[in-house]
Amino acid sequence: MMLQSFENFQLPNLQDAYDVVICGGGIAGITLARQLRLNLPKISILVCDRLARPLPEATFKVGESTVEIGAHYFTETLQLKDYIQQYHLPKLGLRYFVGDPQAPFGERPEIGVRNFEIFHSDFTYQLDRGKLENDLRNFNIEAGIDLLENCSIQDVKLTDGEEFHTVIYKKLDTKETQSVKARWVVDATGRRRLLQNKLGLGKANAKNRSAVWFRLDGRVDVSDLVPLTESKWHAQVPNNLRYYSTNHLMGEGYWVWLIPLSSGCTSVGIVASDEVHNFHNYHTYEKACQWLQKHEPALADYLKDRQPKDFMKIPKYSHSSHQVFSQNRWACVGEAAAFVDPLFSPGFDLIFLANSLTTELIKLDLNNKLSQRTVDHANVFYIDTIDQLNLVYENIYALIGKKPITFALQSVWGALVSWSTLSTVSLNSVILDPDRMAKFQPVLAEIYSLAHRVQQLLNDWSDNSSNRLKFEYFDYLGELPFVDEMRSLHVKFNKTDQELINGCKDSLKLLEELAQVIFLLAVEDTMPEKLQNFSQPIWLNAWGISLNPDQWEQDGLFEPKSLPRDLNPVMAPLRKSIYSNYQPYVLEVERETANAGVAVGV
Repeated sequence: MMLQSFENFQLPNLQDAYDVVICGGGIAGITLARQLRLNLPKISILVCDRLARPLPEATFKVGESTVEIGAHYFTETLQLKDYIQQYHLPKLGLRYFVGDPQAPFGERPEIGVRNFEIFHSDFTYQLDRGKLENDLRNFNIEAGIDLLENCSIQDVKLTDGEEFHTVIYKKLDTKETQSVKARWVVDATGRRRLLQNKLGLGKANAKNRSAVWFRLDGRVDVSDLVPLTESKWHAQVPNNLRYYSTNHLMGEGYWVWLIPLSSGCTSVGIVASDEVHNFHNYHTYEKACQWLQKHEPALADYLKDRQPKDFMKIPKYSHSSHQVFSQNRWACVGEAAAFVDPLFSPGFDLIFLANSLTTELIKLDLNNKLSQRTVDHANVFYIDTIDQLNLVYENIYALIGKKPITFALQSVWGALVSWSTLSTVSLNSVILDPDRMAKFQPVLAEIYSLAHRVQQLLNDWSDNSSNRLKFEYFDYLGELPFVDEMRSLHVKFNKTDQELINGCKDSLKLLEELAQVIFLLAVEDTMPEKLQNFSQPIWLNAWGISLNPDQWEQDGLFEPKSLPRDLNPVMAPLRKSIYSNYQPYVLEVERETANAGVAVGV
């Protein structure tokens, strides 16, 4: 894909009316414009934004890390794979450094993959937002999309029926106010949330977390935090490949990110729970450095005397909505719709969901097929997804900085649930059709029910752990074949619905096994004497697991919902990373396993 200089483009000759006017030319707005052009090549599209090219590289916007759904959106849906691979960096997964932040960095337990061969690097990327958005604007202009820069949206006058809406904007250079008509109006104004505020649809999320971030020239590599004499540590991930991960340095109530950018800069951010860390203790660069010195001293010493290229902050960043789509031909996308949390890098995933649903609604409308049922489905699916993610993040933040073993297992469990649910229905466009989604609801409901049970178990385990179970390096793909298999199974598209449903059912079986293994590990750590209560071979009701023995009978723990299966393919690889300082009891998953000399439960 050839890149063109912004200087080669002239201001558009604006029409009086457009099929779609997108208010906001940030990443959500310009990707939606491209998606609409690819799906509906004959419609007229105008994107309005207050900023003009050239946008600064490296220091432009935060949100540089992709995971599977977001990466798929850029490479496949938007047909940008060649461009992304040529001009942006591959990502070596999510990497977490947990344990005691005051200990030498090389002694902290680590969660991450070892190399690109294991990770299949074409799945995810690190994106330089300034470069990406400059180039996307140019690509859109080449595709015949009108772009009006240096303008501020003043108001949107919505109408009923078939009459076009009116978008009123002001040119920032001339201060002249003008208007344009639009059949569809899309709010992509980011945190300004023009339509949400105008219509009173915004919804605050329950817990407050805040963030600051800055970019530094050059490479900030976690490998430099550990002396080269620590050869074992460096050999675990050879060739300093940790640099290409989204690195998370984690402590109680906070995490710090390190993300490499193709411009040669590094993005550094602090995210913290307001209940644990006062935002005003790190809301300037000077205070952020002092905060890092207290909480992440190894990184603070490494960054000492380095000056940032920028410094940005957002207090209380999470928000949601009561409605984001309307049969009256308007929609909200990106942060104008909702923002959950940057942990696990879901931002581009949510852009994909809102943009894809918006594209489908516009397509149906232009073909006179848009129904209230379809709009209701889009709203319910999107808002339920946001609410579900909010609940997940509330539970995860309760684990951060506490017991490394529970966070490690949560990271595996959460990924498997996400791949077997949201990835499956998103990457294969199931979410666009309420009738198709209805066919998936029974198996998805069982997965979510089990996920809720496991999450409660992990939270209780974290609160009651005796620290018997530990790990030094936890490779969630290279050493856990069942994780790699599920990732490869679900990060695919163009499958039939029956193939997808069968895949979800197979995933549910694996999740049922993993839930029991997590339960047994939790029991071993918190009350090992109870392990002798389970007859061999062990097979339990995964929906009845808890750390309250008094509830086991009542919750049906010993009344399985399915026929027994071998837990060893899940337990054994976990045991390669997890070790215990408790040895008096060997848990046999199957009698022949014990006879073969494989202790899978201690």
